[in-house]
Amino acid sequence: MTSEMKRKAIVEYGKLLYQKGLTVGTAGNISARGENGTMLITPTSTCKGMLDKDSLVVIDIKDGKVLSGGRPSIETPFHLAFYRARPEINAVIHTHPVHCTALAVKGIRIQPGLTPEGLLVLGRDVPLVPYATPGTDDLAKVLSNALKASDAFLLEKHGAIAVGRNMEEAFHRMETLEFMAQLQFNLNAVGGGEPLSSDEIERILKK
Repeated sequence: MTSEMKRKAIVEYGKLLYQKGLTVGTAGNISARGENGTMLITPTSTCKGMLDKDSLVVIDIKDGKVLSGGRPSIETPFHLAFYRARPEINAVIHTHPVHCTALAVKGIRIQPGLTPEGLLVLGRDVPLVPYATPGTDDLAKVLSNALKASDAFLLEKHGAIAVGRNMEEAFHRMETLEFMAQLQFNLNAVGGGEPLSSDEIERILKK
């Protein structure tokens, strides 16, 4: 996929995130692995439903230097951490969906094993990453302890992250993450719900 195509994908999925209520205002950030060791990332303080592909910021993954564009998202450090640690990852989405964020504020982990779909899309575990100030290297550092273990994360008192081999995969993970968080809320209203049996979880994960 060319750099131009990746720019268009960031804009397209930014609109989808906004339309589906997975991000509001200027919150959140989206990035894609670019060409020649670079990263494309959304600029700071921009509505993800109103992105301009020409306003995206290009950053050198190795040294973090801005190569073109304006001011990048303040969460650039943890986006870079993903691309440096996991060469198979080509897209990172960070938003603050209501139900995910509510669980993150309360310190409750998401349970992918409540449904087969949750396991198939999110895997066995969604780490709850300890709180660190947004936009700091500290957040990238605490996330680095978990980023190799999963493709979806809750950030304590903050929001959610989903990554993927492409933007579509990262988007589907974020959408499924919010669905599972909402499902937990609804189940709690009727007395809670039990996850699939351990045998069934293993059977599904083998797929």
